[in-house]
Amino acid sequence: MARARRGEDELFQIRKVADGVHMAVAAHVYRVNCNTAIIETDDGVLVVDSHSKPSAARVILRLVREITPKPVRYVINTHFHWDHWQGNEVYPAAYPQVEVITSAITREAMVKKGLKRIQDHLRAGPEELAGLRAALAAAESADQRAEIRSRLRQAEAYLAELNGLQPTLPTMAFEDTMRIFKGDREIHLLYLGRAHTEGDVFVHLPKEKVVVTGDAVIGWTPFMGDGYPEDWVGTLDRVAQLDFTQMLMGHGDLVGRDWLPLFRGYVADLVAAVRQEAMAGASLEDVKQRVPDRLALRYEAPLSRYGGTYRPWRTLVLANIERVYQMVS
Repeated sequence: MARARRGEDELFQIRKVADGVHMAVAAHVYRVNCNTAIIETDDGVLVVDSHSKPSAARVILRLVREITPKPVRYVINTHFHWDHWQGNEVYPAAYPQVEVITSAITREAMVKKGLKRIQDHLRAGPEELAGLRAALAAAESADQRAEIRSRLRQAEAYLAELNGLQPTLPTMAFEDTMRIFKGDREIHLLYLGRAHTEGDVFVHLPKEKVVVTGDAVIGWTPFMGDGYPEDWVGTLDRVAQLDFTQMLMGHGDLVGRDWLPLFRGYVADLVAAVRQEAMAGASLEDVKQRVPDRLALRYEAPLSRYGGTYRPWRTLVLANIERVYQMVS
């Protein structure tokens, strides 16, 4: 780590990636936050993604102010999932001239699905708290009780923030590409096709050879519940055509270009294996029994290295199989 500071609740660690480019790596917590890219320009700062809640965004804002006195001029949302945009409101409150940018497809998804999911979280919150309190009462060890208490505190704080949330949608949207030129900093915003969601945005810094991927590439087994696994492979092939040496992923640590073929391989091999089974008439339960072992030798260890028990491969691969089976059968 070039410099470490996790702010309140130890939410983030700061990594220097290049001159004027930093990555805030989100800690493994129950109420997950995404990573953030912090990119300085000659007259301001561009921030990629704003986390699950305003308090997390305020931690990033304090870290930005430790790095530079320049104002935040742009916030980029890579996709519509809650942990990447629900902190948006913090930035126009601090900098009224800030522009929040995403792809046109993602903005539409925020309106049609993202806003609804905020209400879903509010409705589900009391039941989640009740379940955690019951689990706490049944816990048999001090370690279990400490872990559940931590989860309960996070869930309570999240629900309290959600009740006061002011959903802040992007003020600008682009179709396929948008370029920002500020001094000697060139920033490309790219929509390269469907992947983790229908509208994933990539941020490419060609001079620094850095690409910010959102959750289209992450450090553990991906969530495919809103994804397009067959399209995802082609989108990653287009990412591979970009000139870069470092990837700032939506979750996980800073990685080099060599992570992309492994991650792409997992998606491609999963789709191929599930399709082969489905075409042979296998049931979903049969596929869930057989495919994990076929993929484990190559993918379980690397996709567990950073996720570990926080995002267990053997659990997530079953959900991925369900999504792929639904789409190919």
